[in-house]
Amino acid sequence: MESTLHRFNPWWNKEFEFPGIPREQYIGELLGLKKTRDIVLVTGLRRVGKTTLFYQVIHELLVEVERKKIFYVSLDHISLQNYSILDIVDGFRQASCLEHDEPAFLFLDEVHFKDDFELQLKNLYDMGNVKIFASSSASLDIIMKSPHLTGRQRIVNVSPLSFEEFLQFTDNNISQANQHLYPGLMDEYMETGGMPEYVKTRDINVLQALVDSILYRDIAARHNIRNSGNLREILSLTAQSIGSTLSLRKISRVLGIPLDTVSNILDLFVETGLIYLVEREGKVSERKTSPRKIYIADNGLLNILTENVNKGARAENLAYLTLRGKSPVRYYRNSGYEVDFVMGKSAWESKYKNTITGDDIANIKRLTGYKNKTILTRNHDGEIEDIRLLPMWKL
Repeated sequence: MESTLHRFNPWWNKEFEFPGIPREQYIGELLGLKKTRDIVLVTGLRRVGKTTLFYQVIHELLVEVERKKIFYVSLDHISLQNYSILDIVDGFRQASCLEHDEPAFLFLDEVHFKDDFELQLKNLYDMGNVKIFASSSASLDIIMKSPHLTGRQRIVNVSPLSFEEFLQFTDNNISQANQHLYPGLMDEYMETGGMPEYVKTRDINVLQALVDSILYRDIAARHNIRNSGNLREILSLTAQSIGSTLSLRKISRVLGIPLDTVSNILDLFVETGLIYLVEREGKVSERKTSPRKIYIADNGLLNILTENVNKGARAENLAYLTLRGKSPVRYYRNSGYEVDFVMGKSAWESKYKNTITGDDIANIKRLTGYKNKTILTRNHDGEIEDIRLLPMWKL
């Protein structure tokens, strides 16, 4: 085990260079939690950059923490499959010559690959003298059903690159004089999405491999799904419903798959962070009984899953992904008309065009009880009848 742990932790023996392009928001958030007692659980889609983020945080910690007291491990490594988390941490202390009561920082990647990880993390927490950062490619707040970590954890969700980060990763530093370039760059971002490796390489195989990993490794293998072909078929039909209410019965009927199976698989797509299901605004009974709208976790993934999605639906998907980080989002439907998104007392419609007409604001104009109403456009900035017009690239 010791040689494997040394390979994961090169700073033990030599200088450690800062890896990748910094994602300042997340680095700052994680470093801000370093002195808390809580276990920090970092969630997010596979390949969204969690491992690189851990290494970036470690690089910053090395300024003030002894290098032998910082430990990183990826728990899905094949050479560690027969060891528990507690065994591996003991191996770290032995390799670093640390006594059991000496403080240490633990970065445990892909923690859900270990059985009873919640209980093991609780045991490490209870023994004290460790600050734990743990990550998973699944939504830990959904799969973590045991009470072992209740009141002991903070959850940080890492999303695909924002538009601002996309510009940074593509070396587009736009000056005030060149803001006319933003709409074209937003078009590119809408097609490319925000998965860091794909943004840098534009190798479509990166996204194909990502989908395969989620479907066959994170879902089929972990949940013993024998007919894994159903996963891709359901995902493809789901992607064609972007921005629309999702009919499980239709998917069941088209594919000849039992309704319960379709429902269970969609729950697994949500669990892995691959899709989001959005409720209708209203009373609790209305939210739970109304059909939900579907969005895909990244526009690049959306564009490889189906060719039958128009630009308006792609823009709506991107608008949802941007807005969801600000506040809980629902859609509004009443009396035969619909508005894309509502959050508190604000309402949003996606109309990805350069010119907005009266027809484009008709639905959102009918809303009552919402103080702030915004139409998201391609490049139209201004106001119509007290409705704000905001280019998507300014969101």
